[in-house]
Amino acid sequence: MTKLQERMAKLAGPIIALALASCATQPTAQPHVPGFGAGLFHGFTAIFALAGSLYLHIRIYAFPNSGFWYDAGFVLGFGLNVIALFLLVLPRIGGFVTRGH
Repeated sequence: MTKLQERMAKLAGPIIALALASCATQPTAQPHVPGFGAGLFHGFTAIFALAGSLYLHIRIYAFPNSGFWYDAGFVLGFGLNVIALFLLVLPRIGGFVTRGH
């Protein structure tokens, strides 16, 4: 094989995958799907839902949802949850200043 044929063979897989992925569509928005508030709640409870999903049939992320605003609420809620858990654990590990000074 020539170098050109080798390069084309290496690019064939990603090109085919990209062509197939471009055919994917999202369902249209429906009237009563979860929005920003539900995303905020789901994000805040995501860690607990993950633990519960090990034993029960629980989904962490609602689908279908309203799109960007649900995602924004989910990320904000998850971020607030991580910050809250960090602030709860911080005093137990000694705070920002190490002990012994």
